[in-house]
Amino acid sequence: MNYQLRDNSSGIELTSRLGSYFPTGYSRDGTDRQIAGNIGLPLGGQGFVNLSVEWSKYDQTVRNPTRPSALAFAQAFPSLAAQLPHYPGPVQQWGTPPQDGVKAVVNAGIKLDNGDQLYFFSNYANIQTNESFNYRLPVTVPKQPQDGSGTWNHHPAFNNIYLDPCTSQPTFTGCPAGGWIQDSNVFNFGVAHPNFPNAPFYPAGFTPRFYGTTQEFFGTVGYKGVTGGGLHYDVSGSSAQNSLTESLRSTVNPSLGPLSPGNFYIGKFVQRESNLNIDLSYPLQVAGFASPLSIAGGLEYRDETYQQLLGEPASYAAGVYGAQPLYNCAGTSCSPALDASGNQIVATVPTTSNGYGGIGTGIDASQISYGGYIDLEADVLRWLTLGIAGRYEDYSSFGNTTLGKVQARAKATDWLAIRATASTGFHAPTPGQGNVETISTTFLPGSTNNVQIGTFPVTSPVAQYYGAKAIRPEESTNLAGGVVLTLPEQTLVTVDVYSIVVRHRISLSEQFNVIPSDITKLPDLAAVGAGGQVQYFTNGFDTRTKGLDLVGTRSFDLFGGRLSSQVAYNYNITSVPTYDPLVIDNHRIVNIKHYAPNSRVNLNLDYRMGPFEAAVHENYYGTYRDDYDYPGQLFSAKFTTDLDLAYEAMKNVTVAIGGRNIFNVFPDKITGGILPSTGGQPDGELYPRTGGPFGFNGAFWYARLFVKF
Repeated sequence: MNYQLRDNSSGIELTSRLGSYFPTGYSRDGTDRQIAGNIGLPLGGQGFVNLSVEWSKYDQTVRNPTRPSALAFAQAFPSLAAQLPHYPGPVQQWGTPPQDGVKAVVNAGIKLDNGDQLYFFSNYANIQTNESFNYRLPVTVPKQPQDGSGTWNHHPAFNNIYLDPCTSQPTFTGCPAGGWIQDSNVFNFGVAHPNFPNAPFYPAGFTPRFYGTTQEFFGTVGYKGVTGGGLHYDVSGSSAQNSLTESLRSTVNPSLGPLSPGNFYIGKFVQRESNLNIDLSYPLQVAGFASPLSIAGGLEYRDETYQQLLGEPASYAAGVYGAQPLYNCAGTSCSPALDASGNQIVATVPTTSNGYGGIGTGIDASQISYGGYIDLEADVLRWLTLGIAGRYEDYSSFGNTTLGKVQARAKATDWLAIRATASTGFHAPTPGQGNVETISTTFLPGSTNNVQIGTFPVTSPVAQYYGAKAIRPEESTNLAGGVVLTLPEQTLVTVDVYSIVVRHRISLSEQFNVIPSDITKLPDLAAVGAGGQVQYFTNGFDTRTKGLDLVGTRSFDLFGGRLSSQVAYNYNITSVPTYDPLVIDNHRIVNIKHYAPNSRVNLNLDYRMGPFEAAVHENYYGTYRDDYDYPGQLFSAKFTTDLDLAYEAMKNVTVAIGGRNIFNVFPDKITGGILPSTGGQPDGELYPRTGGPFGFNGAFWYARLFVKF
């Protein structure tokens, strides 16, 4: 939905669209349904209410083969193959997840008898989505099961559960309460235990499915007008709330053993903001100036709040099977089971819902800020416009800052104008960045080894154990300059160069590996576990981005119609002058520089003739890299083409057909870690998981209907 505010007080518009992906080499999928409407109504004698609503529903796309481990499992256990997740498709889905939702925008205003205006605008969105996590085998083999070789055994991450507690054998000696008897009676999430006949959870393994509901609300009410002396004023108040409610299905909390539920409520994240604003402007006549001096200023108050609301206890509970000291029993006598070093063996499993741990720590953090600005601008000469602005902000969490901006525009000739701007910027960390705490499960690139990743606040003992420091605000310096060429034949060309330096960039740190000795030193790390990883938000590096923007537009008559054309070219390079090697690794540095293509070109052609309209968009994406997931691979440049053909069949009724990426262009396939049994990586990936700059779904074709009353 386009959130541009509309203010018409009459009329009804309806738009519907139906489309699907038709990718080369895959079945049609990803059906997209959209219905949108707009209505304008009068409000009193001098007001309006305008409402826009959109409903949409997108189906799942899948662009990958199944995992080699699932293929090997199906070959070894054919009777269980039909119980594999998503059978007969891939057990793990790489593609665009399904989504459905409703969005609405309302804009209203009424002109009062004194000429002032009371206004209100708001938007609301409720979007539900779910996506596939990584597949978990119910069994494993000593080596990667890409060819079905090896001896199948219980999966050590989920099935190393010993169900015979010492207290269940009262005649045994030397086996204390809290201990567990080491034997072959291992609980398997795929096979019922004699004491728990209803306990087979997932005979063919499981793929956790994440479900999320996003709700967004923003509303502003204000009053604006102008005094008899020419002072313009605008007083407004705004409130916003974004929330994400999470749940996880088709999974387990291994530490709860056979008593684990299969679905979990994970919790809720909430971000709230409230603003109060006063904006004033006044045109001051200054002798010698070619225009009045525009004096603008204002004040702002902002209150930000971040909350993490608890999930259900089972999603973060450390059950009795989480850590089990083992004992060997001979007859009625038991002794500790020892490893090769003489230490007692303790069987451990994760203590949260597998795939994404529930929120077990409630968080309620906030910050308040005050700000004020002043902005001066005037045509000091007929051909020269100058402006200067300053802003002061004071944050309860980070102190204060002063920002500035100067700009100039000179009209050298009737066809040439020169412009330049210099400014400083400031971005304070949000309460969420400073306080978020989550634990999720992921798989290492090119591997089927799953690990727990915990994101912790910088104030927590866990983050500080790995060198976390208090987050400070980002600061920037921006320089830009360019020319505007107004040429004959309705031709406009703009050329701009820029340099942006951002200091103390805020991002996630690298992922620190947790080893057993770390847990001994800091027991809080048990939530992540040995082999897990820890990360946190930090000021890890500075960046300098230099670039060029070139935009040209021209409209002219052609074959009885009108052709409007636009070409836009962008080139930029980013460097990392300084960074902290203790928190940012080399893979991250490569991605900062090359994750986004350095070159982009867009060519737009729009031709209208009577009731017909045809639009063609050609897009060029330069090379890029993703060194964290696919080290060393350079993804090649690509062109994609979009097409839209519309016909006004009758007055106020337009039908259209079109397509995006109509020539079925895909990003390069992954070259590293490909297994011959499936042609994909161990986790099933075939294309880069993020899809690159234009996705990996292929051609999308649609039909559209527009009706206006």
